[in-house]
Amino acid sequence: MKITELSIWEELGGLQGWSELAASCDASPFAWPSFCLPWWWELGWGRLASVAVEDSGLLVGLALIHDRVGDVGRHMLRFVGDEVGTYHQLLVAEDRDDVCEILLERILSSGREIDFSSIPLKLAHSYQAATSCPLVLTEQTTFGFVSVPVESPEPVSTDRIGPVRKVTDPAECLALITGPTEADRWGGGAPGSKMAAFFASAVDASARAGRMTLHIADRHDGPTSGLLMVHGSRTSVVWRHVGGLPLSTDALVRAATEEAFERGSQRVLWPESSRVSGQPFPLVDLKMAHTVGRFRAIPGLARGAVRGIRDYLSA
Repeated sequence: MKITELSIWEELGGLQGWSELAASCDASPFAWPSFCLPWWWELGWGRLASVAVEDSGLLVGLALIHDRVGDVGRHMLRFVGDEVGTYHQLLVAEDRDDVCEILLERILSSGREIDFSSIPLKLAHSYQAATSCPLVLTEQTTFGFVSVPVESPEPVSTDRIGPVRKVTDPAECLALITGPTEADRWGGGAPGSKMAAFFASAVDASARAGRMTLHIADRHDGPTSGLLMVHGSRTSVVWRHVGGLPLSTDALVRAATEEAFERGSQRVLWPESSRVSGQPFPLVDLKMAHTVGRFRAIPGLARGAVRGIRDYLSA
């Protein structure tokens, strides 16, 4: 097997087989090129330190990580795409536990500590079992998802909201959720900020790749409601929602379920704040036993990824 560290933008952006691997292992919708590349271009700092594993010319493993310095001067490895309401994992081809072990051994042998956030609990336990290094799991209490199985949606009343409109065109999506009055509602960041540039770039790139959809409805009793969904191969995630808390009788919930059903998703993950009923989808942080300190944000100007990102997207 061939093991390669991807340390520069062009290596990660030009990686062959990334989307195919993500599809085969039902990777987090936030671990696809159309989301990770805009994140690194606009919000990433430090140095890329991602690791790719190939077997017979096929990509079978990928650790999307970067190296940055924490408050106490230690080098820490973090996931690409973290801290924006996402969850993460190592990308490993199906039935290739050996590849997971290779990735963890390579990461832990680098001499850098790890501080991986927002990993599904079941996967985190498998990572602990794959290495003898003392790793500590810390359950997240401020952010999480609930998982709702996808079934054929039943018709529901739309008395409280008008017809739901699905938007897939990138330009229309951006116009609806990144305007001066809408960006704050959607969590898109202040105009001119790095977060705003990332949000616009991620929406643009993901919509162009067919991995993001916007559902909009005008409420009869209040402001416009909406859901912004990101899609993997078998998992769809409601990444943002505005205009009140969507309840189980809302047409927006049906629209999200309908969208996931049509795409072949097996589940929809909703933010816990949405108050949609479902099974808990616990997330944990995985750190080395002696890791201390938190990271400081690095200020800077937007780098214009809406234009620069596209050449590197393959799916």
